[in-house]
Amino acid sequence: MTKPGQKITRRQALRNIGKTVAGLTVAPALNLSACSTAALDADVIVIGAGLSGLQAAIDLQDAGLDVLVLEASRRAGGRVFTRDDIPGHPEAGGSEIGSDYARVWNMIGRLGALDTVKWLEIADLRMAMHIDGQSIRMADWPGAAQNHLVGAERNALPIALTPIFMPAESPLRDLSSWLDADAQQYDIPLGDYLRNQGASDEALRLIAAQSPADNLNGVSALWKLRGNRFEKNGGGVQGLSRIKAGMSRLPEGMAGLLNREIRFGTEVVGVRTDKNRVEITDRSGATFRAAHAVCTLPLTMTRNIRFDPALPALQAEAFRETPQGHATSVFFHVKEPYWDVDGLPAGLWSDTMSGWVLRYHADEGHYLWVFKDGPNNARWRTMDDADIMRQAQADLQALRPSTVGRIEPTGVVNWSRHPWLMGGNAYRAPGNITRFGNITAQVHGRIHFAGVHTAVMMMGMEGAMESGERAALEILLRS
Repeated sequence: MTKPGQKITRRQALRNIGKTVAGLTVAPALNLSACSTAALDADVIVIGAGLSGLQAAIDLQDAGLDVLVLEASRRAGGRVFTRDDIPGHPEAGGSEIGSDYARVWNMIGRLGALDTVKWLEIADLRMAMHIDGQSIRMADWPGAAQNHLVGAERNALPIALTPIFMPAESPLRDLSSWLDADAQQYDIPLGDYLRNQGASDEALRLIAAQSPADNLNGVSALWKLRGNRFEKNGGGVQGLSRIKAGMSRLPEGMAGLLNREIRFGTEVVGVRTDKNRVEITDRSGATFRAAHAVCTLPLTMTRNIRFDPALPALQAEAFRETPQGHATSVFFHVKEPYWDVDGLPAGLWSDTMSGWVLRYHADEGHYLWVFKDGPNNARWRTMDDADIMRQAQADLQALRPSTVGRIEPTGVVNWSRHPWLMGGNAYRAPGNITRFGNITAQVHGRIHFAGVHTAVMMMGMEGAMESGERAALEILLRS
């Protein structure tokens, strides 16, 4: 098994969690034995079997508690999803493991048989660009007629424009500094921030095609600074890895560590808590009782749950107003190497096609991952999968005529229409961080919240597992 050099050990990660919990109001200590255990279905019920829920369940189980996991879908993993039914077994969600993903690497080691591979050994990052209706090689971009950037901007590729307007030394001292009061000065529209840093109108146009929101001013500059700080800490693409057999093997392996089977097909619609227990109701009317609950559902799903008593007004507003991104993946099998026909790299980035096209190597041959998010993805969000595949193929053939007859669509994952997720990763709009902080992680009675949208230190899969660990520790500190 590949073992890249880790920058954060699990011991250090646990110390960081202490800082995370210190920033929350943890409810007074409770004694599990004070609850009527005969009337309980478990000590703790975890809602959601994504990485955050599985991490919380395993940590609580390791501490000796009886844990029951409820999951609305028919599989574990959430937005970690290997399409095993498609040639190449492509990843539709979380797909890269950073060298600093201490919890992820620790779990891979615990599971014992998950070999990994360096991401750059299977992903071809070479891309052509399609700007103003013309295909351009990256090396030709600085002098291209389609390059309407200004001054020093002209030497930067469109996909790498944002960093040149960011400070060389991050104003965020560490990974949690985005929540500090003195960071709130950056909680302004990203477009305004970049313009203040000297970005031209053309630079803003090209950067906007990569925004998770429908326009640059829908994203907080502080959120972008947080992302940059996180990426810098991880060391960039050189340190990325992937599980050879598919990233879904991670949540599947974690589910296998649980003493109790996950209750799949259980859609939670109501959560009631009092001083003694939590009562959870599913769509069928069935109820489950525990001393504590951990809700790990994404923002879009948490908004639909009836909480009794209701969440505090500001916390409810945060769940309601924090934006959720959109993401659609379309996969193509490569029947013939079209790049040999037009002489351009296999990958593609275009100002009219938000996201990118990357070529991957697999045992079954080559496949393409067409990923769309941001403003140019708006029309895809409500389309059915068959229409998305047809449209993606038409778009790609228009941009790269050499693909005609040489690729075939094999599958779609549209997170925006997924019934239990309804979107991609959450982000923060301008002012969100100043107003809400990390209140979505705030304990409500006996209900604890986790999910990557509640993580403080990390993002991505590691952030999800950080949040589950934090929620478990909150419960253990009360028990």
